[in-house]
Amino acid sequence: VKLFCIFIKRRVIFIIPVNTTMILVEWTRPDLLSPEYIFLYRDGSSYTSFQHPSFVGRVELKDKQMKDVSLILRNVSSLDGGVYECRVSRGGEGREKRANIKTEPVRVICLEVEESGELLTLWLFSIILLLFRYIIKMQQEQKRLNLKWILENKPKNTAPSCSSNTHMKWKKK
Repeated sequence: VKLFCIFIKRRVIFIIPVNTTMILVEWTRPDLLSPEYIFLYRDGSSYTSFQHPSFVGRVELKDKQMKDVSLILRNVSSLDGGVYECRVSRGGEGREKRANIKTEPVRVICLEVEESGELLTLWLFSIILLLFRYIIKMQQEQKRLNLKWILENKPKNTAPSCSSNTHMKWKKK
């Protein structure tokens, strides 16, 4: 069994080829609270009623004819990081009324999700913009306080000085 992990922008594809007819496929994440199913496929149909809410509408099998049990996960976020397990039941083995295959996983995948540089750039731009706005606001506040201080400390009831630098005398001849 060959495993490929293909990263295409915000899409992850797990591929596990299987060449036999399958009855039940479970993709789970043991760290999730109930329900822990990422994807459940049984008797030719997928069951979203047993699916963890954060994965509804974001996962599907790659090949509808069940030539493999590839899981496609869309709109990947950092919350999607973790351990993924795939279990397959062929024929009657491990089959019960409600899923829960008791066998060991066919594949265990540890997915690490790194945030893209675009998100980091947007975050840094937002911080710089907020700092710029704060600096402008502080400068405006400082000007307002300076003007207030000047107006409060201006001497009151004072007449302008009429002193002269030149002293003149005039005499009649």
